[in-house]
Amino acid sequence: MTNNANSTERPRTLHIVLNAVTEDSRVLKCAWSLGNAGWDVIVAGATPFTHNDELTIGYATIKRLPLKVVLKQDFIAKVLRKLRYYQRRFQARFLGGYTPGVPNWGRAVKAIMPLAREFKPAIVHAHDYTALPIAGEIVAALKKIGVNSALIYDAHEYVPGVAHLKAPLMRSYTEQEIAYTAQSASVLSVSEGMSELLIAHLKMGDRKPEIVANDPLVEGQQPSKRNLRNDCGIPSDLPLIVYSGAVAPQRGIGTVIEGLRKMPDVHCALIANPENTSVKEFIAQAADISDRFHVLPYVPNAELVSYLSTGDIGLIPIHHKLNHEISLITKFGEYMQARLPIVVSDVKTMAAEVRRLGNGEVFEALNTEDFVRAVRAVLTNKAKYQTAYTDEVLNERSWERQAENLLAIYNRVAEVSPAEREHLPFIISAQ
Repeated sequence: MTNNANSTERPRTLHIVLNAVTEDSRVLKCAWSLGNAGWDVIVAGATPFTHNDELTIGYATIKRLPLKVVLKQDFIAKVLRKLRYYQRRFQARFLGGYTPGVPNWGRAVKAIMPLAREFKPAIVHAHDYTALPIAGEIVAALKKIGVNSALIYDAHEYVPGVAHLKAPLMRSYTEQEIAYTAQSASVLSVSEGMSELLIAHLKMGDRKPEIVANDPLVEGQQPSKRNLRNDCGIPSDLPLIVYSGAVAPQRGIGTVIEGLRKMPDVHCALIANPENTSVKEFIAQAADISDRFHVLPYVPNAELVSYLSTGDIGLIPIHHKLNHEISLITKFGEYMQARLPIVVSDVKTMAAEVRRLGNGEVFEALNTEDFVRAVRAVLTNKAKYQTAYTDEVLNERSWERQAENLLAIYNRVAEVSPAEREHLPFIISAQ
């Protein structure tokens, strides 16, 4: 074991992510599964407040620290952010190839380092490109004091496809990605499509990312306390199409609203944050069909599959964006576990999966007529598409299956032998 712990100790892993953790399902699932499998897990996330706090998920601990300035509660931080914005504009315009520093790097390292020195993790797990330079510096600092930690880079996104990153900052993150990928014991990817792009982007040579798809957790799912159709105020015989998750213009809800106008018998449930700016804009856009366009708040994640199950179709109408093309997003697996046929736009990876499984229909992104055709095709013979959901298929699209991959990677990187696993207080099952 790389932290030189004796065989009766639980191996330790420190996860780093620059968000508040509670809405990041991948981070939570990783922590939950590793904790259940016998690892001592601490997640260092960013506090959304001006004070630190501590949460738990299963056997894992979440410590939220001042990794970023809390903008909502700190006027000075807002001013500084605005100044940095104009500074970056000036540098991009007049300094050409200037590469800025990585945001929050020094602040986050300073906040996490005391925790890392005390905890002495065998593995430091960087969630996303924003956390990688921070995790890499912490691993280097730990090695200087005799703690032989290994670095795992969990690439949540393909950086060149992140639309909000301007060229100078994209260069900066890419430089750090390449440097720390070379030092990583493993690079994780969420799909085959992303893996193919990462190999060239990160200059991995003969190395390949190891896939841990972001599928939904099945164990621990609970019956929903709410009923989707009751919340919409409609009976079981009316067609109900469903969209669940983050909302933005590029997510394709505009196409759904246009399609509803052409399908007067169909209702749509949008399960999202009602206070989101885009959600409010779509509510206004759908004012003429408000009796059939139902905006509903999120339900607890453990109840989501049950809640979705009374719908007829799960929607993924996203536009053609680079990261959309290569992703198999969480809601894809959630719809499958709820046994909903899927109507997806013709983005590369998910369209190919729907065609392979036969669990839905593919339509041309932004094409309302084709969207309507796809919805009608599924509603006409919903049971045909549901036959794709065999136990074998659903098991493959579960987090439990993906967690086996994750645990196997962890055991290999930390050199946890089968004999050591037998003496841990929990069972690490993946070989």
